[in-house]
Amino acid sequence: MMHARYAAQQNAAANPREIELRAFRYVNGLLAGATDVPSRMAALHKAHRLWSLLIADLAQPGNALPPDLKGRLISLGLWAQREVDARMADEGGLDALIALHRDMIAGLEAQQAAAAATPLPFVAGAA
Repeated sequence: MMHARYAAQQNAAANPREIELRAFRYVNGLLAGATDVPSRMAALHKAHRLWSLLIADLAQPGNALPPDLKGRLISLGLWAQREVDARMADEGGLDALIALHRDMIAGLEAQQAAAAATPLPFVAGAA
């Protein structure tokens, strides 16, 4: 119970990109650590769920990302879901999914670094 409240407080304070970054890191850790069938299936299920949530968010009219970027991310998400489905049906490697997630993590980290380096606008008369 206490853990759930702590997690909820952390997520409430985090921006959407930070939450996405945490989710990709978490899922990639599960995929990389999947050493048996149950852990593999659980990791693949989480990966599929992550991409389902992202695709749904990207498809929302209020999503502020540029249309071209949204389209490319949705395409990646659909590929990732097909890859997850294929890996659930066989024992093929998870390297392609892990690599995609690493790329997503790198992109989100770069976006955060750029945002942190951008100075806040000066507003005259603000205290």
